[in-house]
Amino acid sequence: MSDAKKPVPVRLVYDVWLQEGERTAAGTTVSVSLDEAKALIAAGKAERADPLPGE
Repeated sequence: MSDAKKPVPVRLVYDVWLQEGERTAAGTTVSVSLDEAKALIAAGKAERADPLPGE
């Protein structure tokens, strides 16, 4: 499995809707794709729960 496809854990700083109609509360640690993790972190909605692959 490539690093981009491997799920990575992030801790949510804000409530987010990862799936339509389904809110995930702030403080929750979720596993998302590397691209989603980077987007959430860049938007300030999540923080790293562990080092991202390749860093």
